[in-house]
Amino acid sequence: MIHGFTGTPMEFRRIGYKMQDQGFTVNAVRLPGHGTSPEEMMHTGWTDWYGHVLENYDKLAGVCKNVVVMGYSLGGLLALKLSAERQTSGIVSIATPIFLATRRIVFAAVMQHFLDYVEKKPKDTPIVLDESCAYTKTPIRSVISLRKLLKHVKVILPRIEAPIWIGQGKKDAIVLQESAEFLHQNVRSPMKELHFYHESSHGLLLDQEKEQVYEDISSFIQSLQMKYYEVEEAGAAAK
Repeated sequence: MIHGFTGTPMEFRRIGYKMQDQGFTVNAVRLPGHGTSPEEMMHTGWTDWYGHVLENYDKLAGVCKNVVVMGYSLGGLLALKLSAERQTSGIVSIATPIFLATRRIVFAAVMQHFLDYVEKKPKDTPIVLDESCAYTKTPIRSVISLRKLLKHVKVILPRIEAPIWIGQGKKDAIVLQESAEFLHQNVRSPMKELHFYHESSHGLLLDQEKEQVYEDISSFIQSLQMKYYEVEEAGAAAK
């Protein structure tokens, strides 16, 4: 489980416990520069974040036969890149940005010469903000790095072939819903699910439709589990 930009693994606390109760091994990573201070985050970039994800995936793949990678927002971009470079058993992409509702990210390269941080203007519900434990200000240098990652992932989408679940809130004020549609159209995965949640904001995992989101993700992962059991049984029968 890979959290969002300026966020923490706390974003996955609720669904993480649910998946653990269903018998799955859960690993929620904390990306470098996150969960500490914006000042520390300013000295990290997408290659640091991705390197940490890659290291944690390889460790988990060493003890688990099948690994489904779940990413929220920035974490979704990292999950997609990982699945283009490793044989993941499935992808859960939650509010992953391809097209953003604001163009401020485009001007970050200019703004970095005048400002180090941008104060956030919360648009989500208080419970979403409280549970995510996200920073209240954003390092502009990190925004520039996020944009580079976004452009990179957009290009490599056709390399992704793992089964994928895509979720997007209709009231997301950060990521345009066209992002989910673009992902669905451009990955080469033979097994795809696209879900829209009409009453949810960008904080899909913690908003008012969260229980439905958890149920839909759980059903997807369980369907993958059944698929791999069937493959193993067929292989054993062939022997």
